[in-house]
Amino acid sequence: MTREEEVIHRYFDAFNRHDIDGVMACYHEQPIIISPTGKRCEGREAVRRSYETEFAMFPDGRCDLRLCTGNSGCGVAESFFHGTHTERGKMEAIGAEVIEIVDGKIKEIRDYHRLVPAPDDADGSAGRR
Repeated sequence: MTREEEVIHRYFDAFNRHDIDGVMACYHEQPIIISPTGKRCEGREAVRRSYETEFAMFPDGRCDLRLCTGNSGCGVAESFFHGTHTERGKMEAIGAEVIEIVDGKIKEIRDYHRLVPAPDDADGSAGRR
């Protein structure tokens, strides 16, 4: 496993435990997250708040890592997110994160997830409530 793949695995493990300190330990001092809608979240405080909000909205949320590859400061992770939104019920998303890694830490994540109908939401209405 490359160093890039190791940090990606550490990040996903911490995310799935909802371990905010573990997640932040994977990040560079000047992190950036770019959401599927193009919204930028920059800086440690903003990134931390983003995860705190996500963990609160999805108390059982987790990402199943399906594919992970990385080398030379870049990585790609395909994952399947599933969780129960506090207001909208079960939600699922599939996609990839393109990850820039600097000095063994995540500098930037570009998130390309899209919602998919949850098993008990065949018509896709849960994500539209």
